[in-house]
Amino acid sequence: MQRVMRLTLGCLVAAAAAGACSMGLKGLAAASDSQSATQASSQPGSTPATSTQPFQHTQEYRGFTLQLHIADPRHPYDKCIDEIAKSPGAGLICLTVTAYMENCASNEINHDPKKVPSPEMAGNLISHARKKGLQVMFMPIVLLSNPREGEWRGKIKPDSWDAWWKAYEEYVVKYARAAQAARADIFCVGSELISTESQTDRWRGVVAAVKKVFTGKLTYSANWDHYDPVKFWDDLDLVGMTTYHDLSGGKEPTVELLMESWRPIREKILAWQAGVKRPIIFTEVAWPNQETCAQYPWNYYAAPTKPKPQWQANCFEAFFRTWAGQPNVAGFIVFEWWAHPDKPIGPADTSYAPQGKPAMDVINRYYARLAKEAAETPSSRPAARTKPAAENPQSTPARNDEARFIPRPD
Repeated sequence: MQRVMRLTLGCLVAAAAAGACSMGLKGLAAASDSQSATQASSQPGSTPATSTQPFQHTQEYRGFTLQLHIADPRHPYDKCIDEIAKSPGAGLICLTVTAYMENCASNEINHDPKKVPSPEMAGNLISHARKKGLQVMFMPIVLLSNPREGEWRGKIKPDSWDAWWKAYEEYVVKYARAAQAARADIFCVGSELISTESQTDRWRGVVAAVKKVFTGKLTYSANWDHYDPVKFWDDLDLVGMTTYHDLSGGKEPTVELLMESWRPIREKILAWQAGVKRPIIFTEVAWPNQETCAQYPWNYYAAPTKPKPQWQANCFEAFFRTWAGQPNVAGFIVFEWWAHPDKPIGPADTSYAPQGKPAMDVINRYYARLAKEAAETPSSRPAARTKPAAENPQSTPARNDEARFIPRPD
């Protein structure tokens, strides 16, 4: 699959929370078994309880991604967090940090001190978000600093897989410790690393290492067209996936056309999800403000001088009409929140960020409605793997300035 760049060097173009949840219980014996399993797994390193109980979510995870692409603690991330906390219905922030491979053959994963916030800085931002009432998902990702032709992180093939996996595990565990110390709710163990996904045992090892230091919920963010090949979902609590489908085929993206395109996609995903038995969280709900947004949502460079704010809004409208209220969907994370509050943004801006555009009105409307429904309707779902991080007092102390390639159909 070909990829095109969304971001260039030096230019940037959530979610979720594991709040206290209620289970649908079938008798006192079932309640006792579930409680025992939860208590047994409430410490880092414990074996997770497995449940096949039916579950029904109220989509309590509603938020935005904030990319931590600058390591300077003076950058006004706290202001961005405050803005998200005030956004109608939003209850989650997804914080991302980025480490870098030089190209797909590299064994090393480097941490540029100018671009990659330290675990301490990340922990401070998690703590600030929680003080503002937000649930927090933390997502460390890998990008390429000097990609060769056609390369992106989904195609990595290091010279030594052993060396790469060692470096990757050290990277994610380091930030998992920081996330635990700051009481984050969800930790994402990886994102769109397609060429690694067949190495199931390696991934199980990474997940096991993270569980030793982090007691919240775990997920992995699968590419929009590559969630089925992932075979370690049973080690995780949530199925993460992106939304970069071609929904228009080049036609004008009316809401009706987009909903018609979503229908078979939704049926396929939900049929697959019934076998996996894990709730879905859409980890990147994103369309750029461009006339090609519905056909090439992954390609930020398709029409950078041709904003179409209403078409971007139509994409969000059709998405929420399709997925809002689906019982096996845990929530949504919109990519992305504008990380430069000192710079203006609005209808003429062609980035993914929805602020100041009609898309933001759509997101606010659905998030507010879903927040109201979540407050009024108790959810029924499997026993948690652990106590929510916010309730667990025992904690372990403690995209993206690089060229990013985005999925494109053949």
